[in-house]
Amino acid sequence: MKRTRIYTILLMFAGLMAGRASFAQDNVIRQLRTDLLRQPDSTLYTDILNQLGMQFHLSNTDSCFWYGVKARDIATRRGDKRGLAGALNNLSIFYALKANTKQAIEYGFKSLLYYRELEDQPNICQLLMNLSVLHDMDGMKPESNQYLYQAMELGKTLAQDSIYSLVLINYALRFEQDSTRRDSVKWALGRSKEIIRKYPGSRDIYYIQALEADEWMQEGEGARAVQKINELADKALKEGLVVVAIDMLDHIDTYRQNGYPADAIPAKERAFAIGSRSGYLNMMLPTIASLYRYYANSNNEAKKAYYGRALWELVRKRLEMKSRNYMNYLDYFLKEQELNEWELSNRVQEQKINKANMKRKSRQQLIGFMIGVLLLMGGFTYARYRSYKGLRRQERLLREMNDAISEKNQQLNIHDDFKNKLIAILARDFREPLNDIIRVSAMFRNKDMDQASMQLIIDEAVVSSRKTLVIFENILRWIKSQLSGFVYNPAPCDLLLLFEQAMHYTDQQRIRLDIPSGLYLAGDQEMLLFINRSLLHCAVMLSEGEGPIVVHAMQEELVRVDITFTVKAFTPQMAAHLFEYRRGDDMSVTLVICKDFMDKMGGHISAEVQGVQLRLGYSLPSFN
Repeated sequence: MKRTRIYTILLMFAGLMAGRASFAQDNVIRQLRTDLLRQPDSTLYTDILNQLGMQFHLSNTDSCFWYGVKARDIATRRGDKRGLAGALNNLSIFYALKANTKQAIEYGFKSLLYYRELEDQPNICQLLMNLSVLHDMDGMKPESNQYLYQAMELGKTLAQDSIYSLVLINYALRFEQDSTRRDSVKWALGRSKEIIRKYPGSRDIYYIQALEADEWMQEGEGARAVQKINELADKALKEGLVVVAIDMLDHIDTYRQNGYPADAIPAKERAFAIGSRSGYLNMMLPTIASLYRYYANSNNEAKKAYYGRALWELVRKRLEMKSRNYMNYLDYFLKEQELNEWELSNRVQEQKINKANMKRKSRQQLIGFMIGVLLLMGGFTYARYRSYKGLRRQERLLREMNDAISEKNQQLNIHDDFKNKLIAILARDFREPLNDIIRVSAMFRNKDMDQASMQLIIDEAVVSSRKTLVIFENILRWIKSQLSGFVYNPAPCDLLLLFEQAMHYTDQQRIRLDIPSGLYLAGDQEMLLFINRSLLHCAVMLSEGEGPIVVHAMQEELVRVDITFTVKAFTPQMAAHLFEYRRGDDMSVTLVICKDFMDKMGGHISAEVQGVQLRLGYSLPSFN
């Protein structure tokens, strides 16, 4: 039985374990609000805002979001990295509750980076577990398992083992139905129970007892299991744990699916009512859909219309969110780039203002010096000496400011060059696929075409559309690699498979692959695929259809990949500058991106002329 929602809730509890689990939630919130009014220090003020946001995620998502945004703004303004990490964690939780897993992963990963910089091991463990849950919700199982294993390894070393208990519960839920892991799941639950005994009132006990009820159900004690689940839901509601109560009620429908004759409709209606009042409807799409189908089949028109409206509204919001997420990535990155440029411009203006203030201060010192000359000749030497030292200090500061301004201007030129490259590659790589789509669409106007021809045209349109999407993803990957905060993590890449995939985008008949099977590079798969496809395309364009194109790979200290082909009138000087940017040359933009990607991966790319042949090659470490 898969419990995605249980995963969603478990990732929130780690922030509530530090000494507050034994109090009722309302009392905790009341005490935190009182402490908030007593804190003049912004660091402690931000910490309390983050604690309030963490408390409210169990009962009111809007309040969780409000406190998270307020804490983020204050922490950003004061440069408080710990407060900013906590605020980003709260925002990650909010978007997870709103079923926006991509945004939740983004905020969670940023929070993890800050906690790693602070070397905060308990919160690092919590964020690793959160990211495991979010990747599992988004269908990325391998990544999810990797984060979970990292959290378990780190949790063993923590003195605050309440977080380790939560990691063990997630492990048990993840692999509950895996028959090969029954012993490890049983051990994880037993170890978690031992830890929970140290923390009376911990909310983890709800999920431990729910798992025990599941075991009763599997052993044939269905009535006992249903009674226990209802008791847990009632208790959670009394404590203000809205989402926990919804999770408990979902177990009854799971029992019905596994063959026990339980009436799950009242439990679903109760869960829907709770979620509707508290703002958690984004988590309840399966529940609403099930209620709608049930009343549609039972001809209850009133409730069918009621749940139908709720289902339509929820699906509409999700479609809007999905469209907004997938269509505005490029615009988001360009606007972020523009914001960075404006920030840099503001810093330059501040430096100019500081320079003017220093000049005004210098004039004031000069006036004081003249008055000192008139008052006392004996003070002239002393005053002159001070003026001389002040001028030397000002010259040094002015020189440093000029150097800083020159450096900022260089950065502005780099950003401008980045935008030029982006525009050039958009113009080159999107022109051909879009022209193909337009051409295929125009052929639909021919009404005399038979069905076979129509199908062929449709297939061509599908191929062109897929090419456009692949190019778009490559451009996004390059943009991300150029922005600040990009982290390169090498992974095993099957070289033969990557070249076979790259050959789908060029003339395959002229290409011969001489690559041993099982040769893995340590690199980024998307970057390598872009490099391979671009080098093959460059080889086809430069060879002008003459002779074969041979791809050879061999492993020495590094893995060396060479693409050799025949060229006309190509000099060693041209080869030496092949990977440099030349304005107006579309191919040079692609090759510059290839060199950028290779630099990111710590490799080397080159071009060499040997007689009438040109050899394009690169070197990377072997993953073995």
